[in-house]
Amino acid sequence: MHELGITQGIIDRAREAAHGAGSERVSDLYIIIAPAADFTQESIEMYFEMLAGEDPLFAGAKLHFEERPVAALCLACGEEFVTDARQPACPMCRSFEVRLDPTAPMVQLREIGVDDDTAAEDEA
Repeated sequence: MHELGITQGIIDRAREAAHGAGSERVSDLYIIIAPAADFTQESIEMYFEMLAGEDPLFAGAKLHFEERPVAALCLACGEEFVTDARQPACPMCRSFEVRLDPTAPMVQLREIGVDDDTAAEDEA
């Protein structure tokens, strides 16, 4: 259920960016999700419709998702690598004892498209 809070945060940041750009409508939201995120694109879409469906600022807005790899460390052999797997295995020793970069965001609002065809950037 934390997807509700995550989605509300995306909406809040998009609203702030749109108002900062002097825009009255958000047409697109570009969202980056880490592969190890413990929520799905579908859940974000569902909560977005629930939270912003009647809001004129987001009328007709489309969500665009991109998965980005994240840095990882094998706790068994110390190998550092980048992965896009939800449950990564170390490429050197095949261990599943892997720690993903704890500072990497699981979700990030990269950019919004606004009604006047300009983009306002905001990072979550």
